[in-house]
Amino acid sequence: MPPGRTASFWFGPEESPLFGTLHLPEAAARGVIVLCPPLGREYSYTHATFLRLASRLAELGLAALRFDYRSTGDSFDRASGESDGFARDVRTAVEFARTLGVAHVGIVGMRLGANFVNVQASPETVDAAVLWDPCPTGRSFLREQRALALFAGVRVADENTDALDLPAFKVSAEMAAEITRMDMVAGDPGSAETGRLSPSVLLLTRSERASDRKLAERFSVPHVEWREIAGQPELLDVHDDWPIVPSQGVATVAEWLDKTMPRTASPLTMPPAGEVTVMISPDGPSSAKVPGGARMPVRERTVRLGPADLFAIETEPVTGGSGPVCIFVSVANEHRIGPGRLWVQLSRRLALEGFRCARVDINGFGDSPPRDGRICQPVHSVSAIDDVVDMARALSPEHPGDVVLFGLCSSAYQILEAALSLSPLGVCSLNPLVRFPPPEMAGGGPVDPRRRFCSPAKRSPVDPHESKVVALLKRRLPTFASMLAVVQQAGLLRWRSVKGRLQDGPGKRIVELAESGVDVLLICGPFEIRRLMEAGMSPGLRGDRRGHLHLEVIPTLDHGLFPTKDREQVTQLILAHVVGQFRRARGAAEPGVTLSSGR
Repeated sequence: MPPGRTASFWFGPEESPLFGTLHLPEAAARGVIVLCPPLGREYSYTHATFLRLASRLAELGLAALRFDYRSTGDSFDRASGESDGFARDVRTAVEFARTLGVAHVGIVGMRLGANFVNVQASPETVDAAVLWDPCPTGRSFLREQRALALFAGVRVADENTDALDLPAFKVSAEMAAEITRMDMVAGDPGSAETGRLSPSVLLLTRSERASDRKLAERFSVPHVEWREIAGQPELLDVHDDWPIVPSQGVATVAEWLDKTMPRTASPLTMPPAGEVTVMISPDGPSSAKVPGGARMPVRERTVRLGPADLFAIETEPVTGGSGPVCIFVSVANEHRIGPGRLWVQLSRRLALEGFRCARVDINGFGDSPPRDGRICQPVHSVSAIDDVVDMARALSPEHPGDVVLFGLCSSAYQILEAALSLSPLGVCSLNPLVRFPPPEMAGGGPVDPRRRFCSPAKRSPVDPHESKVVALLKRRLPTFASMLAVVQQAGLLRWRSVKGRLQDGPGKRIVELAESGVDVLLICGPFEIRRLMEAGMSPGLRGDRRGHLHLEVIPTLDHGLFPTKDREQVTQLILAHVVGQFRRARGAAEPGVTLSSGR
């Protein structure tokens, strides 16, 4: 995280508070700038951009409030039936900013965040507003996201409902209706009504998109300044999870706000402490099924962990709990919420079951600073292994091994490496990525000796054997294709076993980890289990009475868990496993390796 003072907290309605982080200037503040993010995958892609912008604004003497809408990020879930929930959340954030003791408030919205800014109707205008790459219409956004979902093999609608299953984000019928109503291009040129929003508006659009020209024409009014901005395709139109922060866009927004906001400054009233207690409804997506339908309280707080000052959010039952600490490690270059908020929902569900949980950003990502001071950190940096060890030591200082570690993809690999030194009670590893090019090899160096579960590769793993026919089959008949893949992997395993070609690699070490006494839950799709089998995993190997390996192969599992059905299936597997394994004596489970395929 860039340098500067920050305070994280929850604010807004008591029954469903919003999560926010305030970036503070070194002295008095000239005002507070409210930053309104996009939705879905675009929300995750822009997290680092908004963090960079907030830090820059703080350097210019402007406090900046980053926040999550309800039912997104670390905020709590909004009630069903709300027709204007996103716009209401923007109003809530603006009103909260006015309680911080400053006389001036500005606002920035990107993509759908800009649309929400444009329709929110606060009682008072803000001093300055930036509409950064707004969606011409809500329908166009949903259409683009549907196309991305279909491209990724995600089913975009539930049967008999108006809900949409977009990549890593399920849009309820009420959300879809609210988004669909938004239209920033309807009307004649110069007809945009922004006077109720702000006397000074900056509109930033893309030069390569024809619809943005019509948007600029409609907003051609005296108090609106229009500019074309570069860098948005590299930030948002990516499919490999490597968005690039648009430095020019960040500088343009910061410089315009610095010029437009008044120069007078006043001391800030500090927000409340970063802790909240919320009654969770058993009917909500981030709550557990409670006998009798009773609402139960959970407490969340923000903490910093270990020598690297890692940012974390703890979730725990108010009445106290038992069992190990559940640690959810951030995935790849994203922050701590997990795919489609899976980590948020699991931590709150497990808290209702009596477990203390924490979701944590590894160093250099999310709100955790990099260990070596670099802004850009490699996803597979070996320091992430040290992060996981530090998390356990900070959250369970007397017994660092009294934890269960959770990870997906890169973090699923990192928790396996950390488990060798921690000997945790359990590991839940989802689609672990064990074949990748270690960053230390880029300059010709050797593989770091701490890497025991890595099979070095020259490039990111892809399936070199997949033909165009197979790719087409996966798109048209994904379930059938995945089941064929599972059969293929079973045959490959038997052939390699007969020929004695199983390698002494990561797959075999996972089994050895279970044999050493660590309870391992491994959930994989066909491609991931194939990599592990090629690296030495064999269901025939059994653990001893100190450990247990549970292998779940789901034929249609998406690697990034983008589809809602995948996240729901994984959620049920994890809840059943963690509650069942760690609410009873360690020796009660039958030893060995259990294997199941396709649920």
